[in-house]
Amino acid sequence: MKKEKFITEKYLDKRMNEQAKVIITAVDGVLDKRLKKFDARFDTVNSRFDAVDFRFNGVEKRMDKLEDNLRKDINNVQILIDGYVKAQEDFKQEFVIMKEEMRQVKKVLKQKLGIEIQAI
Repeated sequence: MKKEKFITEKYLDKRMNEQAKVIITAVDGVLDKRLKKFDARFDTVNSRFDAVDFRFNGVEKRMDKLEDNLRKDINNVQILIDGYVKAQEDFKQEFVIMKEEMRQVKKVLKQKLGIEIQAI
């Protein structure tokens, strides 16, 4: 007579855990292989980007130098403009003073000598 075996929940849990471990190990192996290939591809891309970065380092240095030169040029232009504006203000003030002096000279000439000076 054959003895019947019953499958218990504990037995099923044990077997499922064993099978899950086998499946997970297999999937990990496949993923590791693919990730290594993927990483190798990115290593090539990274080396290309390193070369591009190296090229841009020179460009950045030149841009910094140009920026400094431009800043100096702008400062020089600003100094020149400030000087010009000051000269114009001085000229304007002198013109106002001279205009008043001429008005007074005309007044004295008219009063003392009877000479009237007018613009043409």
